[in-house]
Amino acid sequence: MTEPLLLDRFVPTWDHEISVSRVFRAPPGEVFDAITTLDLFRLPVARVLLEARGLPGRLADAAARRHGEAVVKEPPTFRVRDLSARGWILLGERPGTELVYGMVGRPWKGTGGAPPEPPVTAETFAAFAEPGFAKIAESTVVTPYGVGGCVLTLESRVVTTDEDSRRRFGRYWRAAGPFIRLMRPTAMRALERQVHRGAPADEQL
Repeated sequence: MTEPLLLDRFVPTWDHEISVSRVFRAPPGEVFDAITTLDLFRLPVARVLLEARGLPGRLADAAARRHGEAVVKEPPTFRVRDLSARGWILLGERPGTELVYGMVGRPWKGTGGAPPEPPVTAETFAAFAEPGFAKIAESTVVTPYGVGGCVLTLESRVVTTDEDSRRRFGRYWRAAGPFIRLMRPTAMRALERQVHRGAPADEQL
C-alpha cells in the first residue's frame, strides 16, 4: 500500500498546482540531499526567473524603506532548506524522502501583506480558513525507482480562503505563474548534471 503524502495532510484540495517529476539514476538519499541544498541563486537562468517573479516584492520593499519601515533581510542563498528563514513554516519531513514547507499570506500584495494573527503554525495550517489569504505548500519527494534509482517530484499547491482571495490570487498567478512553472525544470536540469555527470550546479544552462 502506498504511503500517503505529507502534502495531502496539509493541502488535500487546491485551486492551483504545479507538479514536475523526473527519474534519476542515483540513490534516493543522494538526490534528496542534493535537491534540498541546491542554491538556485547560483544558476543563471534560475536567478533571472526568481528576480522576475520577485519584482513586486522588491518594489514594495523599496517603498517601505522610503517610509522608514524595517524590511526583513533574507538569506543570501535560495535553497529549499532556506525557506524557514524566508518566513515559511516547516510542515513536515520524512528524512531523505519528503519535505514540505508552507506559508499563509497575500502574494498579490508583493511582500505578502500582513500575516494572520495569531501566526499560523504547522499544527494549525491545515485548518486555517480566515478569509483574505492564500495557503501555499511546497513539497519535495524522492521515491525509489528500479535498481539504484529514484523519482524526484517537486510540487506546489495553492488554496485560497474565500472568493475574493481566489480572484486576487488568480490575477497574480497569471503574471507570476509562467516564471514559477519554469523554475522546476531549471532545477531538475541542474540537479541532473550535478548528480549524473559531476558538473558544478552553477554551470551555465
